[in-house]
Amino acid sequence: MVDSARQLSATAVLVAFQKRAVAHWVVHCLRQAGYIVAVAKGYRDARRRLSIIEPDAAILCAGMLDGDTEAFFGWLERDPHACSIPTVVVAPSKSQPALANIAARRRTRGAYLCWPLKCRDLQLTMRDLLESDERGMDQITNGHLVLDRRSRVLRGRAGITILSATECRLAEYLMSQGRRTIPVEGLLTRVFDFRTGDGNPDLVRAHVAALREKIKIVTGGTDLIRVLNTHGIVFHRSRDTARRQPQFP
Repeated sequence: MVDSARQLSATAVLVAFQKRAVAHWVVHCLRQAGYIVAVAKGYRDARRRLSIIEPDAAILCAGMLDGDTEAFFGWLERDPHACSIPTVVVAPSKSQPALANIAARRRTRGAYLCWPLKCRDLQLTMRDLLESDERGMDQITNGHLVLDRRSRVLRGRAGITILSATECRLAEYLMSQGRRTIPVEGLLTRVFDFRTGDGNPDLVRAHVAALREKIKIVTGGTDLIRVLNTHGIVFHRSRDTARRQPQFP
């Protein structure tokens, strides 16, 4: 569980949902970390409650990203009160491309998580989104990207997300290499700790693909990882011009 001593005291969070199953799990994780939680069923109830209880943050549990979801985020941007409330979106993994499009258009603080995910990842995201004092964080930067290696939080202009332990090691290594082409075999030894000649390149490809999608979310759709089919992987600085990159074969 996240250390409650570092959490802002008496922090109120509004959880809005359309399907109850994920929302119950989110509410449990937040209360476990000491948050005060209010629940709204549906977007209409969420809009009403956002204007009444004035929460410190909101979490939207989206069973799917549809037109109603888009309209709700449009209202969040326009409403003079709601636009100041940091919002976390929890959506199915298959919704990552749609999340990237939403993140690209939003101006307010936000975080984007795909489920299934761990309770601690949700708690860390909330803590990182709410805390303004970042002293003691172990950060590395690459352009507009900031990676906190201790909490595995990746920040970009469009939001933040939590990386797995392997994704964090991979991101740390790629961000430190500039635009140098990195062979897949080199990642097997330097990131995955295999001996030279051991390990399956498909393992690297799978984790790179997952990291690539999370980076798109926090950058608002920008693809920073270029995959060279015969040579390896190149990681661009986050201020570089985004181009459509080839996918893994």
